[in-house]
Amino acid sequence: MLILALTLLCSGAWGDIAFAPGALELEEERNIAAIPGDLAEEAGQDGDTRARRNREFVVAPLPSRNPLMGWTLSLPAMMLYKPASATAEDSTWITGAAAFYAENKSRGGGAFHKMSLGGDRWRLMGAAFIANLKYDYFGIGGDPDTSIPLDQSMSLLLAEALRSVYPGLYVGLRATLSTTEVSLELPEDILPPGVAPPELGREFDLATMAPRIQYDSRDNQFYPASGSLLEGTLSIGRDSFGSDVDYERYKFEYNHYRTPWSKGVFAARAALEYVSGDAPFFLYPAFGSGADLRGYQTGSYRDRFLIATQAEYRHRVTPRLGAVIFAGVGTVAADFGDWGKTLGSVGAGIRWVIAPKNNMSLRFDVARGRDDTEFYVGIGEAF
Repeated sequence: MLILALTLLCSGAWGDIAFAPGALELEEERNIAAIPGDLAEEAGQDGDTRARRNREFVVAPLPSRNPLMGWTLSLPAMMLYKPASATAEDSTWITGAAAFYAENKSRGGGAFHKMSLGGDRWRLMGAAFIANLKYDYFGIGGDPDTSIPLDQSMSLLLAEALRSVYPGLYVGLRATLSTTEVSLELPEDILPPGVAPPELGREFDLATMAPRIQYDSRDNQFYPASGSLLEGTLSIGRDSFGSDVDYERYKFEYNHYRTPWSKGVFAARAALEYVSGDAPFFLYPAFGSGADLRGYQTGSYRDRFLIATQAEYRHRVTPRLGAVIFAGVGTVAADFGDWGKTLGSVGAGIRWVIAPKNNMSLRFDVARGRDDTEFYVGIGEAF
């Protein structure tokens, strides 16, 4: 999957899109769900009636603050629905848009659409985003005490199609096309030695084709209480696709969910990423750019290889109010399979269900990493 520099919130997530300096990820499978229970009870109603009953609108202005951009206001808006033609097996369709503006004048916005067809045999998605970001670059490897300010502009188009080949198992292809340029926010003659990335002042056209495989046995995709989600993606950038650089990006994710008792859910996650070839720095995996190891300023630990694991306990105090605690460990390194500096993360948060039909929550988390404490506001669970 193509990764671009894009920051929306300190949360690093909005619904099915994760935003962070140094990385934009469309984690569309993490939080997209089938409506729990309702359709079976409404099977005798006509399609239009079912569609109206299961339609939900989510609009949530989210103020937040983080060390990279200062105060940030984002406005995600989405509609969760099933059209009258949908079957009981189809997942919920989601049409959404988001925009943000930050204290340091970073800004951006875009829209996406995800749908399920043929009894959930096909899962299709499209997205378009544009942004201008100002953020700190810490170099490769990880040095939170040394950074330089960068300005990055970008645009992104994405399309994906997944096809069911076995119950719960999907295979397909994702294609992305983007243009981005990175510039320096201070005079070059006062740069710290050896910190500036070689990509400064260069405009990149990046295009990838990404074969994907997914196994999904979750009982509910917005708030899973049982089952697993396994995903593997190989993003390939080539000159023949229209990319200025040749590279490969490997990504593996595994989430597992269990319910030890009626009001509690235990969630565990493992993730591995590796970039090879001539990928520019903003395609390197970095903590703070997604669900893994909350508590890190985005990009302060970045390298070709990333591995992380974490666990979270989610408890519903009432049908609308929940609380979570979480912890994790991981590292970044220069080569696949190496283990660099050990990085830990612990934190807690609260949840408020804002879309009861789909069990979607507004989340507030605070997490402590190796060097900093970070605050997160977002829609949907972290993973």
